[in-house]
Amino acid sequence: MRKGTLFSLMLLFFINAVAQNTISETLTYTNPVDSVLINNEKIAFQDTGSGATTLLFIHGLSSYMEAWNKNISSLKEYYRCIAIDLPGYGKSSKNRLDYTLAEYADFINQFIKEKELKNVVLVGHSMGGQIAMTSVLKAPENFQKLILIAPAGIETFAEEEGKIMKMSYTASMVENASEEQIRNNFKLNFYEFPEDAEFMVEDRIAMKNASDFPDYSKMIVNNIHAMLEEPVIDKLPEIKIPVLMIYGANDALIPNKYFHPTQDLEFLATQAKEKMPQLQVKIIDKAGHFVNFEKSKLVNNEIESFLKH
Repeated sequence: MRKGTLFSLMLLFFINAVAQNTISETLTYTNPVDSVLINNEKIAFQDTGSGATTLLFIHGLSSYMEAWNKNISSLKEYYRCIAIDLPGYGKSSKNRLDYTLAEYADFINQFIKEKELKNVVLVGHSMGGQIAMTSVLKAPENFQKLILIAPAGIETFAEEEGKIMKMSYTASMVENASEEQIRNNFKLNFYEFPEDAEFMVEDRIAMKNASDFPDYSKMIVNNIHAMLEEPVIDKLPEIKIPVLMIYGANDALIPNKYFHPTQDLEFLATQAKEKMPQLQVKIIDKAGHFVNFEKSKLVNNEIESFLKH
């Protein structure tokens, strides 16, 4: 066999081998990852730190547990910190593409039961905030306090608005996004994109080559539909535990500027506070939707203050 032909075959084999990697195999995390089997899904999680109080972190849409690293690295000095990958995300298994937010909430509450967690404070970002609220509504006895960071589910959309959003965002758009589009999409989450968030962009680009990325893309779209179809604003009076809500003042995603140009964060916060009088709201300047990463020190300070009182 000619050397050129042999090299070509080896190169083809290498490319195919890389392409067969799953998302779980593609991603590398800072801390050791464990897993627990819940409802036929392997739920990946990180468990670090110690303390009487356990902080349980839920990531947002298209994210993963690694996005909490700047919060956990500080808070673990005082609290037990557990971050999970939701089913379908990160290093968790991906057996279904169509989980509702209520079903995600069931996973959260079952995780708490399986791990026998006590004194739990739930921390959710964006879609994770909407799931966190749903988790508390379904099993309030599991939680001491609730922390919502730029939560989805407070802003509501008319039926026609929802239809337009669903038609405007497809699995093929997720799957075929260019590296430039991926980078620009991430920048929308920040007031000023920080250099230490580059790993998120690189991970997302690397995921494009994963064998299960087409299914992941479909799941992302299904999750968007679920967020639109499962608002929580009208159920908030049922939440009686202390609640902290944190927004970045320069959030470009919430509220939706296209459909609700006259709304602002103060409007959403007022709506939520009318439903939950115990709610504390903090708006942090020069921060975007990913306020917990962009202004992690300030967010960590707010969390510590909230937990101490």
